Amino acid sequence: MIMCTMKRLVLLGLLLCLPPLYHRDSFRLYAQEPGQYASCAQQAPIPFHREAYSLDSGVHDGVMAKNLMAFHEIVRAPGAPWLQLHFSDYNLGKRSYITITSLKDGGHERLSAESLAKTRNSSVYYNGDAVEMELYVAPGEKGIFFHIEQITVGDWVGKTNGLGGICGQDDRVSSTDPRVGRIMPIGCTGWIVSNGAHLTAGHCDGGGTKMALLQFNVPPSLPDGTPQSPPPEDQYFIGLASIVSSVDGLGNDWAVFACDPGTNTGLLPVQAQGAFYRMSRDDSPTNVRATGYGEDNTPPGSTGNLNSDSQTQQTDSGAFLREVVLGPSDVRIEYFVDVTGGNSGSPVINLANGNTIGIHTGTTTEYGCDPPNWANRGVSFENDSLENAIQTFPGANVVYVDKDHPAAQEDGTIFRPFDTVAEGVTAVPSGGIISIVAGSYSDRITINSAVTLVAPVGTVTIGQ
Repeated sequence: MIMCTMKRLVLLGLLLCLPPLYHRDSFRLYAQEPGQYASCAQQAPIPFHREAYSLDSGVHDGVMAKNLMAFHEIVRAPGAPWLQLHFSDYNLGKRSYITITSLKDGGHERLSAESLAKTRNSSVYYNGDAVEMELYVAPGEKGIFFHIEQITVGDWVGKTNGLGGICGQDDRVSSTDPRVGRIMPIGCTGWIVSNGAHLTAGHCDGGGTKMALLQFNVPPSLPDGTPQSPPPEDQYFIGLASIVSSVDGLGNDWAVFACDPGTNTGLLPVQAQGAFYRMSRDDSPTNVRATGYGEDNTPPGSTGNLNSDSQTQQTDSGAFLREVVLGPSDVRIEYFVDVTGGNSGSPVINLANGNTIGIHTGTTTEYGCDPPNWANRGVSFENDSLENAIQTFPGANVVYVDKDHPAAQEDGTIFRPFDTVAEGVTAVPSGGIISIVAGSYSDRITINSAVTLVAPVGTVTIGQ
C-alpha cells in the first residue's frame, strides 16, 4: 500500500475526390456513400542512394591502462550533401566505442555495442560529404573491431513538380515548435503527445523500412532545398517494432510509434524537447493550425526550384470546414490551411485552445486546396482504431490523469483524462497503469492494489 499525504511523491518522466451525399449533425457530416475518396498522400521522400564502401578497422586489444584510440579514418562521399554509415559487423565489448564527427559542422556521435544494437547498426545522418571515424579500445578488452560495407549517400534535390495543398497564396511562416519533428528519409512530419507516444500519417510508415529517424530542431536546408540534419543529439531512431498503423483512405491513415533514446544523451524526445501536445475528440474548432515540414519553392515567381525553407518547420492557420464520418474507423477532417508535400503527419491544432484534433494526411491531386469547395484533409481523433492505438500505447488498462486538460467531460481516457490522481486511483483496475501528465497534484491518495504509476512527459509531484 502507498499513502501520499502531506509528503510529496515525485515521478520523473522520463485524388480527384468527388463529394458524397451528407446529412449534418453539428459540425460533423455523415457520408451516405463511403469509399469514394482516394488517398492523396503528402510525403516528400528525400532522395538518396546506397553505395558500397569497404572499411575494416582491424582487430585490436586493450593493452593500456586507459582507453586507446586504435584506429582513425576519414569516410568520404565526394560532393554529397549528407551521408549515413552502416556497420556490417563489429565487436565493441562492454566499454569500447566508436566516435563519428562531421567534418562540415562538427556533429558528433559516440556509438557503443549497446547503442548500435538500438540503431539497427547505423549512424545518424551527417551533413557534408565526409566524417572522421575513431575506434577507442577499453583496457582489458580483446578482439575489438568494426566493418563497414555500405553507406547511404544523400542526393541533391533541385526542382519540384509542384506544391499541391496551398490555399490561394502560400501563407506559411517559419516556426520552432519543439513538439514537432521531421521523419527521415521518407519526408514526413511526426510529433509528441501527452502519453509519450509519437504520431504521424500511416503512409509515412514506409512499410517499416524507411521510417528510420525522427529529427527535431531541424536547420535550414541548402539553397536548392536539399535537407540538412540537426546535431546527432536531436536525431532519434524510431522503434520499428513499436509502430501501429493504418493506411486506408484519408480518414483512416495514421501511425503511432515510439522512439529509442538518443545515442549521445540517453534521453527520449519528450525529455529533450520538454514539450508535447494534448489531444481532443470533442473540440468543434472555428480555425485550425498545421505545423510541419513541407516543401517550399517560394518566393513567388521563382523558377520552381526548392529553397532553404523547404522541408524545414513551417506553420499556417485557417478555417476549419467540417468532419466527415464514413465509419467508426474512417473519420476525416477538412480545413483551409496551407500544406505541401512533407506535411503528411502534421498535427491539426485547434487555434482556440491548442488541443490537437487529428493528423494531416493529404489533399486532392487535381484540385488541391481551392476554397470554398476543396479543402486539405486529415484523420480525426474520432477514429476509433486510432483512439485505441493511442490509448493503449503504454499497455492495457491505462487510466489517464492531466489536471490541465480542458476536457468538459472526464472518463480517464487519453482524450478525456481525469484532473486528479485520486480519480485515477479509483478508476484503475488491479494491474493497470495510471499515466499522469507533468505537473503538481495536491491529492492525498491511498493505493491498495497492484498498479503502475508512470510520468511519461515530465516530472509529476503528488501530495503538495
